[in-house]
Amino acid sequence: MSSLHIAHITDLHILEENQLNLGIDVRENFIKILKYIKADGTINKIVLGGDLGHDDPSEEVLLWIKSQLDQTKIDYRIIPGNHDSSQKLAKVFNLETEMEEGRLFFWDELDFGKIFYLDTSNGDLPMHQLAWVEEECGQSYQKFLLFMHHPPVLGNVHLMDENHALENMNQVQKILRNINNIQGIFCGHYHNERTIRLYNHMVMITPSTFAQIDDQSEIFNISSKTIGWRKIIWDGSSLSTYVKYL
Repeated sequence: MSSLHIAHITDLHILEENQLNLGIDVRENFIKILKYIKADGTINKIVLGGDLGHDDPSEEVLLWIKSQLDQTKIDYRIIPGNHDSSQKLAKVFNLETEMEEGRLFFWDELDFGKIFYLDTSNGDLPMHQLAWVEEECGQSYQKFLLFMHHPPVLGNVHLMDENHALENMNQVQKILRNINNIQGIFCGHYHNERTIRLYNHMVMITPSTFAQIDDQSEIFNISSKTIGWRKIIWDGSSLSTYVKYL
């Protein structure tokens, strides 16, 4: 494989069948995004970046999401968000072997680098996961990508920064500061698009497939029902990425 073309989708907040989320048909949004991704014709991996469902979704909701992904015939990975249960995701998506201390943790090894999928579903990033990433990065000249739901930075979205930021952000940043070969950190959670430099890393926050929120509001106040997904093109030496809005 000369390059990897990734579609990053996040913050779906899928509800039960025929249920709207704040008046929005989130299932239809997800189906629409997947159609665009398949029509792109170049995507060879989909990453769901967390908050697949809304407030600990049922297995039925997760099975519906899985069925939609399976229909694309595109390889996919999933990570949990703070609205998800890692245990349920592991069961439905056959990831029981990727559980460690109750959290999901796995990676893809490519010819030109590795992709790590981390679990911040409890609001923090387990330090044993990041320590392993630090060790792997320190032993290799290859480049790495990280996918995690909570960004390891503040994103200038008032509600999220004040109430729902990564709990052990300072610890995580101290370790990331000493790693030089992470080529991109991809996150969701903020229901906004952001690109933020952290030391020598670029943290890229992908907008939601549910809705975007007012970055000045103290409550979850929808500012736009426009949905988006991120395309990432990576070959181990160069990385390009941009967001597509529907």
